[in-house]
Amino acid sequence: MKIRRVEQKDYQRVLDILNKAIEDRIFTALLTTTSMEERKDWFIKHSLPMHPMYVAEIDDHVVGWITLGAFRDGREGFLCTSELSYYIDENYRGQGIGSKLMDTAIEAAKEIGCSNLLAVIFDTNIGSQKLAIKKGFKLWGHLPDVIEIDGKTHGCDYWGLKLEKS
Repeated sequence: MKIRRVEQKDYQRVLDILNKAIEDRIFTALLTTTSMEERKDWFIKHSLPMHPMYVAEIDDHVVGWITLGAFRDGREGFLCTSELSYYIDENYRGQGIGSKLMDTAIEAAKEIGCSNLLAVIFDTNIGSQKLAIKKGFKLWGHLPDVIEIDGKTHGCDYWGLKLEKS
């Protein structure tokens, strides 16, 4: 497996993985699949040094991705805090890909000077909770029943990690 910065050639595969997660209705509060045109600015933002995106590749095939994104974008006091978002192709889950992507993102966050990382995880997403715990994240907050998908409500947990600069 190879972890590397996202390239333009990966964009459609990244969208395919995201759109599948949206369709599954259990990992993201995004409810409408998206297109390349709608995500153009998002890809541009994640090509910048402050908010990188990484992909995991097996046999030249992108099987997952992770981003360091702005938390509460536009609020300068949060500049030292990044929010992680990550998705793994359903056929490759449970193989350590998320763990390797997370390691890469944590190191990148340290290098760019982040003090805090946040992962916002559905309270029913046990796999992501276990990964967060494995990487040293602590439960910083719980928002009960704040997500509504197809008439069902879900809680949302904020997992945080304090970073020591490299």
